[in-house]
Formats: sequence, structure tokens, C-alpha cells
Amino acid sequence: MSRTDSARQLSSGVLFACVLAVLSPALALGQESERVSFLRKVIQLDNGQLADVEKGEVVTKQLPTTEKSEIAAFGVVKTSGTVDQLLAMARNVLESHKIEQIPEVGLFSSPAKLEDVAGLHYPPDDIAALKKCKPESCDVKLGTNGLEAASRIDWKAPDADAQATAMFNKLMVDNVMSYQQGGTQAMANVLDKKGEKSRAELYRELLAHSPYLVDYEKEFNDYLEAYPKGTLAGAEDVLYWTKDTLGPKPVVSIYHETLYKSPRRALIATKLVAASHFFNASLELTSGAPSPDGKGLYLMCLERTRLDPPTGMMAGALMGKVRGGVEKGVKETLKRAQERLAAAH
Repeated sequence: MSRTDSARQLSSGVLFACVLAVLSPALALGQESERVSFLRKVIQLDNGQLADVEKGEVVTKQLPTTEKSEIAAFGVVKTSGTVDQLLAMARNVLESHKIEQIPEVGLFSSPAKLEDVAGLHYPPDDIAALKKCKPESCDVKLGTNGLEAASRIDWKAPDADAQATAMFNKLMVDNVMSYQQGGTQAMANVLDKKGEKSRAELYRELLAHSPYLVDYEKEFNDYLEAYPKGTLAGAEDVLYWTKDTLGPKPVVSIYHETLYKSPRRALIATKLVAASHFFNASLELTSGAPSPDGKGLYLMCLERTRLDPPTGMMAGALMGKVRGGVEKGVKETLKRAQERLAAAH
């Protein structure tokens, strides 16, 4: 985790989907002066940065956090395109993740089934790591059920690797089915290091640290909190998995994406349900609203993630690289979205 590329791994959700954005009063009312006020007073962009946004340049900034393990980055860009085009782009999960660093991606059915992960090939190092896994010491992020299942594998058997693959597949599907039935509270805890971590609690903290949703799109915020029990007319939910190769080791992740078109803007939220490495929780919010002149969109992104912070003498320097990597990931994602919207317009 000592290189910038490794740091970028810790924001893979942003790198691939940028499904998220900060919501400003200006976007709520469609008035340029309020948008500028929000960017200036809340995000604290200066005149030069505001001018860059109007030129179509991507402007990003790291945001302060109260937790050592939390990283937040914001980005904004003025693009061409429409709200419907933005939603269509995000809705096509398989196409939007078609980049070299994501060799495998797939959708989950409702309810999830084993066939959904037929195209997923687990990293050999993750299978080997299962042999040594135990509570509070595992090189793969497994919940209680995963640790119990791993302990039942007969590693002396000729088909030990096949047993491990089958275990991973069942664990993926079981996690998604539990989430589809019970939502946030049903997400498995993380037991890979000392001190059990509740993914449900971490996610709720990330949502609470993004108050713009409550202030300007409370119905959407409430729907995210209540999933799958809440209702919101027009909201769409997609669950999918990815295997990416951005960092020092491949990461298998499960995501929940929610799309919604409010009277004022397009909203996209991407929530990390589980990941095999690095991440304990992640929330990505995207908003796209028509510009006051009706000639494009203001696209804003906010990424909040909780991870295992580096330790040791170089912890501070390494964490700085991680934060920089997350911000760079936001910038690259916004730039990619800008280019795709321009091509579709």
C-alpha cells in the first residue's frame, strides 16, 4: 500500500462507477448563485477553482473527517448530456465497468443464486489464505459464516481448491441473499483483524456524515436507510460484483446501486456490501442536475470510505498517499463520465 496505485485501489468503487454526489442548495433550486455559494462556503472552493468548473475542468478536493480510518473526497464538473443519459449510463453496470482493471463483473438476480457468480475466478492467493484463517487473523475479509465454512475444508483432499471455490461462491450468494432480505442490518461483520467491525454500523456512520441527503433529498436518504423495507416510486436497485486488479492484490467486492430521478436531479448511490480486502465500508453518492442555462449538467461526486489504516513508522505518509489516491480516483471517474456523456449527447 506504499504506492499511489495501491492507494487508488482503496477507492475502487469511485474509480469504476462514481455513483454519487453532494447535493447543493443550488442544485435543489436550479439557481447558479446558490450553487456557487454551496461550492464556496461548504466545499470551500476558491474563485479560481469555480472558474475552472465553468470551463469544463474537473475540480476535486479532500474533505475533513472525524475518524482516522475514514477518507472523503469531493469532485465537481460541468458536462454536456442530460439527467436521463446519466442514469442510463449508470444503469448499464456491465458496460460502465468495462475497463482493463476490472477483468470480471456480474449482476446478481433477485434472489441471488449460484449461477450469478459462475464467471468469477477467485485469486489463488485468497484461496491459499483460507488455510490459515482464524478469528482476528485472516488475509481475506470473512464474516463468522465464512470462517466456519473455511474451517470445514479438507485441505489434504485432491479437490481442496474446488472446495474453497465452492465455499466462496456460497458465501457470496448467502451474503447477497441476506442483504436482499434484511438490508444493512444483515451485512456480515468483519473479523479479519483484532476487534470485530460491524459493517452495518460503519455504513450508517458514513450516511450520517453525508447530511446533504437529509437536507435536500430526505426521501432518497430514508429509502437508502430502510432498504429493502422502504418504498420510493421510481427508485431502481441493482446488486453486482466485481473483481478488480488496481492494487497490490485483486479485490472481489459486492455493491448495491440505487438510482433515482427526483424532480430536480438524478441521484445514484453505491454502497459497498462486502469486499475481500482493504474496505470495511464505502458509500458513493452521485448527483447530476441541469445547469441554469439548460446546456448541460453539473455533476458532483462524494466518496466516503472506511478502511484499515496503515500502521507503523510510515503510517502517516502512507495514509497521505491513500487520501491522494482516493481524490485522484474521483477526478478520473468524473473525467470519464464527462467524456461518456459528451459521446452520448
